[in-house]
Amino acid sequence: MKKHLVSFLILSIPFICFSKELSSEFKNNLIYLKPKLADGTTLTFFTDTGGGWNAISRELSEKYGWEISQKESENGVIEVTDMPPFDPEASIPLAGLNNWWAGKLQVVPSEEFSSTTKSDGTLGGRWHAEKVISFNYPEKKVEVLDETPTSTEFSTVPLGFQKGMDGSYTMAFPSIDISVNDTRIPMLLDSGASAWPSTEAMEKGGLESGQVATSFIVASIFDEWVKSNPEWLVIEDACNFSHQPMIRVPHVRIGNKTVGPVWFTRRADSSFHQFMSSMMDRRIDGALGGSALLYLRLIVDYPNEQALIANEI
Repeated sequence: MKKHLVSFLILSIPFICFSKELSSEFKNNLIYLKPKLADGTTLTFFTDTGGGWNAISRELSEKYGWEISQKESENGVIEVTDMPPFDPEASIPLAGLNNWWAGKLQVVPSEEFSSTTKSDGTLGGRWHAEKVISFNYPEKKVEVLDETPTSTEFSTVPLGFQKGMDGSYTMAFPSIDISVNDTRIPMLLDSGASAWPSTEAMEKGGLESGQVATSFIVASIFDEWVKSNPEWLVIEDACNFSHQPMIRVPHVRIGNKTVGPVWFTRRADSSFHQFMSSMMDRRIDGALGGSALLYLRLIVDYPNEQALIANEI
């Protein structure tokens, strides 16, 4: 009798997708994870689905005496270490293992990344790889899920990844299609895409100071948008870092959802058509960053190569 009752209870429980919420901070629609070490020290990792670096500061590694080993790379020998031992109640998962880094973090002087991100480390595409991660921008929450949600509350958008002959990720950079004015545009899904607004961009565009989320688009499309849509706001020399203009696009279609306005920063065609596309599954025209993602609860399902977008949020 008890056995039948247990079986009935198991069958009657609805599907539940278990998750672990990660301690995080959303700053200007860029995402920083905030795990704690065993001694209570909080670390800050800049997260970047479109970045190639998984790294941690040399200063921290030396302070705590973490074991450092050497690894041969295309650019010579580099130093790497394992993910630090975190407080189990405030930890973050290991990086994806199915790639060249195999879960390791490169050990580098903090000045090499903290001058812009103000962080103790960075987590790029290959940290996110092999996970199902929920980026809930409106509620400012990051969760790692143990299953892919099957709810009808989400629409699905295919993602593409460049892989090696053995099927492993190269960079684990996701490609995703968007639509502007009914024109399909292939993009890099890039949570770390950043700009540093000029005074004019802050005053005319209402952008925040310091490092802010943006999206990127190649110059040829940017210039066509300017020509075809004179009513769209354009700010010249909008980024203090790149000195490129920015344009405010009223509506962008991502899957079944239309969002906007979305800021795009101009980049040379070669930056994406040659450089970034060489690390992608296809040629892309830009990067979809936090200036668009800020409207979404987005689940990036790496194992099934898809993004799930909440229909309502």
